[in-house]
Amino acid sequence: MKILAYDNFKPGVTLDDLRPYLPEEVSNVWRLWKAGIVRENYARADVGGVIIVFELDSVEEARRYTDDFPLSKAGLLEWHFIALDAPLPLEFLFDPSVDIAKPWDRTAA
Repeated sequence: MKILAYDNFKPGVTLDDLRPYLPEEVSNVWRLWKAGIVRENYARADVGGVIIVFELDSVEEARRYTDDFPLSKAGLLEWHFIALDAPLPLEFLFDPSVDIAKPWDRTAA
């Protein structure tokens, strides 16, 4: 499932407070991106902060990763999460004879 995670600076936090942690923060997210855990990463255009799109099984798992971020460990951020799934769910539109059971990925290796 895709999980949107967005942060807010805690009250009173400035860019100067974040600056010492940014090299470690960025390298941490880059490693997760290379591992396929982070799928997308954006800077927010409306306020300071980021939006990260995770590909994980649960919000709890996403929270485990954000809790491990250097800026989170330093107590500078608050995180919010939105879990995304296919709209509707689409399987309600399928003929009952259509096979939609797990495993969903049946691609030959």
